[in-house]
Amino acid sequence: MALLDLVVVVGWLALSTGVGFWLGRQASPTLEGFLVADRNLPWWIVGTSMVATTFAADTPLVVAGYVATGGILANWNWWWMGAAGMVGMYLFAPLWRRSGVLTDIELTELRYAGPSASLLRLLKAVWFGIFINVLTIAWVMGAMRKIVNTVIDLPPTLAGLPPDLAIVGLLFLLTVSYTAAAGFYGVVATDVLQFVLAMTGSVLLAVLAWQHAGGLDGIHQGWTAHGLDPIMATQLLPVPDTVPDGQFAQWLVLMGITWWSSKQIDGGGYLAQRLFAARNEQHATWAYLWFTIAHICVRPWPWVIVGLVGVATLGAVDDPETLYPSMMVALLPPGVFGLVLAGFLAAFMSTIDTQLHWGASLVVRDIWQRFIDPDASSQRLLAVSRASVVALALLGAFGALQIDRLGGAWELAFSVTAGLGTVTIARWYWWRTNAWSELAAMGYAAAATWVLSHHGTSLTASLGLPEGWVRFPFNTAFITFTGLPLWVGITWMTAPVPSDHLRRFVTRVRPGGPGWTRFQDMASGPSAAHLVGIVGGILLVYGILLGTGGILLHVTTSSLWGATGALIGAAMTRWALRTIASSEQHGETP
Repeated sequence: MALLDLVVVVGWLALSTGVGFWLGRQASPTLEGFLVADRNLPWWIVGTSMVATTFAADTPLVVAGYVATGGILANWNWWWMGAAGMVGMYLFAPLWRRSGVLTDIELTELRYAGPSASLLRLLKAVWFGIFINVLTIAWVMGAMRKIVNTVIDLPPTLAGLPPDLAIVGLLFLLTVSYTAAAGFYGVVATDVLQFVLAMTGSVLLAVLAWQHAGGLDGIHQGWTAHGLDPIMATQLLPVPDTVPDGQFAQWLVLMGITWWSSKQIDGGGYLAQRLFAARNEQHATWAYLWFTIAHICVRPWPWVIVGLVGVATLGAVDDPETLYPSMMVALLPPGVFGLVLAGFLAAFMSTIDTQLHWGASLVVRDIWQRFIDPDASSQRLLAVSRASVVALALLGAFGALQIDRLGGAWELAFSVTAGLGTVTIARWYWWRTNAWSELAAMGYAAAATWVLSHHGTSLTASLGLPEGWVRFPFNTAFITFTGLPLWVGITWMTAPVPSDHLRRFVTRVRPGGPGWTRFQDMASGPSAAHLVGIVGGILLVYGILLGTGGILLHVTTSSLWGATGALIGAAMTRWALRTIASSEQHGETP
């Protein structure tokens, strides 16, 4: 690092930390102020905060690594989230905002009743708020260690510690400090700044990489020189084939099953937390639209370009996830290097602050206040929230030492929550769903993931099935279709939620639809306008994604089809949003 780089990085750290502390003072000194910023944030801040927290230090590394090992097609491992995002926008974002809860886990006892609901709330708070949350913190910290080790020439030790741990630990302490002190106002304010800087750095590196390679022709020549197939690497959609566990089969599973069966279908977790903070339902809906477009269409192409150039320049490397930081070292001049590195620090901090704050909200609201100290004062709850931030940070730091391949951590998180989308959708739109339904689905997904990871190879061999069917994404399809009859059967074997409890839920949330006809007029639920909006949103998102790729890769058909899909999707989305807003304003059926 040159002196100019150091000045840029230190200046950024001082600015982001200072803004976090200063804006955190705007929240009221209550638990609601600390957790959801008094529910007064506009859509553009909410949506930008959502996309910033999914732009972690690991994301560019994993995307570039996917390109190196499986071509651009490998990114469908997460591009399926675009379809889920459109469903979440229309069918779930308004419901989350209307629920009025402080955490997504709190919805459990709003929707269900009795000891089973209490048990489910506790288990989900521990499972998602601690285990899954710590796993996420750990892989993000692991990514930052890879970046530090690749881009900075370090002495053997710093302050008696391995240098990567010392530097990442310092960043971690800064993030923990403003997260614990400032609460949600500080988190979302820094998220917006961090997203702008991180995207600026990504675009700069992509432009320099493209120029360095000599454009698309140079990328093709570089891949060919290293004995690799550039045409396969730059395909946007898979070509149909007969390989049962090949890329086309994977794409079919991802786009046919994974997107709706994943827990992410209703936008729970830290995404829901941001929806709680929106000013109203309309702001929550627009925030989800902006988040999905930015998440799927805006962010990935700079990372894809760097991955393509990295392989063209360096060829096959032992750890493809180091390609991205390696290109930083190879291409960036002083000052620009510091800016891009600061963007990585921003991405790291925006994800860590969210995970710590969201996890702490579950610990304080769904464990401490609900089961340990229901009568705790606001001051006591704020103190527990801040202590929880520190405790989760320590657990995440320990977990970071255990993670090697970042993409593997992503796939593990998808697998252990596979199939939960079915019960997640049902709890909003089918009155008969109860707490035992979710308990069965959660337990089965975790158990099936363990069985497939430890005994899947022998199982497929004994059945004469392709070995790849025990890995992601095929394992998610297996878990979904074997788990669905299990939780539905348990639902019918257990008692329904009492009618008076369900009526209170319906009155407050107003889900509507045929699953609630005995409690609410079906006309108040999803309508034709919602369906048009979902289809239009999917066309819009994937039209922009594939159209942009077609322009960059000189694929005329993808450019034309993408632009056509995006224009049609935009018109459908505009009509749907206006129709829904107008009907809700006048109390009519859309």
